[in-house]
Amino acid sequence: MIEFDAVDRGLRVVDTIEEVEYVVEAAPVTPEPASIEPFPVPVDDAARIRAGRLYLPTVIDYHLRKDGERQLMAGDEQSVTGSTVLEATNTPMKLYLRFDGPATITEAKHGTRISVEEGSSVVVGARSLHQQPAGTVTVPETPAGVARGVSLFASALKTTSPERAFPTLRGHPPLLEFGDTFDADGLERPATGIEIHVPEEYSSVFTVAPLSYYLGAAVHTGAETPHLVADGESFPLSGDLREATADTLTHCLLLDCVTRTEGLYSVQLHERELLAERTAIAPERWYEMPVDRRTAAYLSVPRDATDDLLEWHLTADVEPTARNAEILPFVVDDLAIVRSPTPIADRGDAPAEPDELEEFFRTDEPRGLLRSTRTTQNADALGESVRSPIDTETYGHVWVGEQFPMGASKPTVEAYERRLDRQPADDSTTTVTLVCNDEEMLEEMDEGLYGFFDMLRFEIRSHHDLTTAELREVLREETSFLHYVGHVEDEGVQCADGYLDLRTLSGTGVDAFLLNGCTSYEQGQALVDAGAFGGVVTLTSVSNAKATETGRHLAQLLDIGFDFHGALDVIRRIRISRQNYVVVGDGRVTVSQSDAGALYIYEVTDVDEDSISFDCTVYPTRAYDIGSIGRTYASDGGKQRITVGELGSYTLSREEFAETFENERAPLLVDEGLQWTDTYDRFP
Repeated sequence: MIEFDAVDRGLRVVDTIEEVEYVVEAAPVTPEPASIEPFPVPVDDAARIRAGRLYLPTVIDYHLRKDGERQLMAGDEQSVTGSTVLEATNTPMKLYLRFDGPATITEAKHGTRISVEEGSSVVVGARSLHQQPAGTVTVPETPAGVARGVSLFASALKTTSPERAFPTLRGHPPLLEFGDTFDADGLERPATGIEIHVPEEYSSVFTVAPLSYYLGAAVHTGAETPHLVADGESFPLSGDLREATADTLTHCLLLDCVTRTEGLYSVQLHERELLAERTAIAPERWYEMPVDRRTAAYLSVPRDATDDLLEWHLTADVEPTARNAEILPFVVDDLAIVRSPTPIADRGDAPAEPDELEEFFRTDEPRGLLRSTRTTQNADALGESVRSPIDTETYGHVWVGEQFPMGASKPTVEAYERRLDRQPADDSTTTVTLVCNDEEMLEEMDEGLYGFFDMLRFEIRSHHDLTTAELREVLREETSFLHYVGHVEDEGVQCADGYLDLRTLSGTGVDAFLLNGCTSYEQGQALVDAGAFGGVVTLTSVSNAKATETGRHLAQLLDIGFDFHGALDVIRRIRISRQNYVVVGDGRVTVSQSDAGALYIYEVTDVDEDSISFDCTVYPTRAYDIGSIGRTYASDGGKQRITVGELGSYTLSREEFAETFENERAPLLVDEGLQWTDTYDRFP
């Protein structure tokens, strides 16, 4: 699972299951196997090297563990003696360095430098972030049966302390399956004393599943009005249960983030300072309380004091039918807000929608400029296959139900299960397969769009004008990402000698994909059914010009580590394609790894002769999910922030901007167009 090998730049650490890697930079080293026992935390494997100076690129914050204590460090120079463990904060696997004797730790440009006596022994330990459910719970096919299964989701929590807000301390919930009798598979819910009472209906049970998991609450059906019980006190989940549950989950996780600053993670948290200005808080007392009393204390904090301090990352609309119960462990593992029943835009209630749908299905492009050879688009037929769920405030949106959603992703249980079944790769090389079956669309096929980061290994394969047999063979080969450009018709994907209907595939080696042709959603779904994790497809005809621009931007965003949800949200922010592009399969798939944990995007708000002002927004990933903390390169006094949503506004001189982003390639929104931080000099 974890492998170590020497490279020119130092020691490479590889997670062969997640297919990510990180290089601890040093003079040439010769790694030797080392014991994992001396580490105070679990690690999968360890290697010993001898060095005098080490550099951790992208790590600007770190924890020091010494004499049983742990402290978050940032910025200032640290001198330590004796046995010390350094824990990196934003690497693609949990990474620890253990060294004995004197050492000096300093902040370098976009990283951290460690100096020890030349030839000293340094032990590097690592743990994969890959998670597996501990078992499968069998439940009767009733709302009450599913509620008993959902109650056991919290068996995956590694703690009920406020530290559970960290994603690495929230394990994958057990799977669900239907059977004649209940079987817990040996799993037990933590004894929290917290209960959630809801009506006996699938919609209510589905909706409260993430809250039940996070709080460790037992779910009971049969209540006339939904309510939560903690420390003997009843708290109503009033109004729309979907909104009340989402509000309660957001409120409790935020307060956990605030409270855990009194424990092992004593940091200066921006959200804590803002909250203390709005209302009286007592995190030092909350931290010492048992979980039921702490939850009751949280629920006494005014909601208007917290309602804009934490943005959420993902919403899952789940149709309330029994067959959708088996997808709950996966959307709960992503800690999505669940809306069940699924809210659908009604034309009678939403007068703006007919115009929106008319524009969505209409194309004024000449036939030759579309990525389809059809002369017309049958909007009525397409409309029967597409649903229009009500927009969410989260950047990610999942649809679990029949038909295809406009503006959301459509996952399957099988696609999610492939997360769990992922096997170690022979190496961590990211392979990108480019296929263009129309020479007029070659502009989109630029190998330079991929493989930007030096620390990652990329292999690019390019193909043009493939026959059906050749394309079938390409789709059989193992590849991390397929980028297809060309025509897609009802008959399938156009090839040099006809059409290949992807519904005829018995399997595929493609992990993720972009099918950038007209109305490609059914062919994309077929690729997921054949074994892919997920991909981006179109719901309607797309003009060649817009498709080219969208394809190039998506390629660049995926290359730096955005998942499909985040990449499409950026595309929508620059208003190229609105809701034409959606995800089929797992929307949290990443093609490449981020070099800095979470993904940052900067939106320029003002430019003058001397300075640049911009807003910073962060997109979490599965490896750096909601509840994580961090700070931007344009930091404000070392304050930590919860890394999801808008982080703040900044103004830098042009020189400071250049220095800050010299080695960072991040998307930059300028006048609703997409540029990159390493092209800042193009500003007027």
